[in-house]
This record gives sequence, structure tokens and C-alpha cells, in this order.
Amino acid sequence: MKKLLLTFALAAAMVFSAAADESGKESTPRVWDHGDNISSISYQNVRFHKIYDAQDAYVVLYEKQGLKIGTAVIPKKWAKNTEGHRKLLFRNAPAKIGSYLTIIKKDGEFQKVLVTVPSNRFNPIWAMAPANMEVNGADADTFEIEL
Repeated sequence: MKKLLLTFALAAAMVFSAAADESGKESTPRVWDHGDNISSISYQNVRFHKIYDAQDAYVVLYEKQGLKIGTAVIPKKWAKNTEGHRKLLFRNAPAKIGSYLTIIKKDGEFQKVLVTVPSNRFNPIWAMAPANMEVNGADADTFEIEL
């Protein structure tokens, strides 16, 4: 009896699925068929090892391909809302996830950078910039990094 009921349920499911396929009309487009549904916003995540707090900027030591380390300068003025929208936002990093930068671009032009880092300034990833550290680019309007 159980086998007969199971067979009947399986046959009914196959009939309903075959009837659904025969309609031929798709109410929503498929996920991989983008058409005009392509976003102009893109992002790039980059892990970093150290963030130095200088007088006018943050200096970030980030990972490049292989074992190389790159340096990026993020002006502190980007965190202020003087030009309409902020270009620099800080997010608190979860406990088990390392620190990283998220660079957001719209139509290939820089929009903002999100710094995901522990908010506790006593964390070893934070450091004060040495007095003799030369910081170039504290007045920049765009942000580019080399990977």
C-alpha cells in the first residue's frame, strides 16, 4: 500500500512539472540573461595589514598579488560631509574576519572607500604614524590602488 501511494505521488509530481514546462512563457527573466539589468556600480575588496593614523590622512599597508605590500593614502577630509556625500566610511570588523578596504566605483570612477577595521584603537592593526613619515596625497580627490 505504501509503495502504491508513493508511486502515485511521484507520478502526480511529474505530471504537474511537465504541465508547468508546457506553458512556454517565462514570467521573470533568467538570472544569467542580464540584458539591460547591468549595474553601473562595482566594488573591490582588498585586505590590509596596518593602518597608520597621520595628521591629515590614514596610510594603509594593503596586500598585493603574491607577497607584496602596497601603500595607499586616504585623506581624513573624506570622512566629513562637506561636499554632499562622504567618501570615507568606517565599519566595525567582526571578530573572526580580518580588516579590509572596499573601494566602490560608479561607471569606473571612484565614489567611496569603506574601511572595515576593529573600532578599538588599541588593536595591533592601528598605529600612530611616525613623526618622520612622509605622507603624499592627503589632498587627493580620487583613490587608486595597484594590485
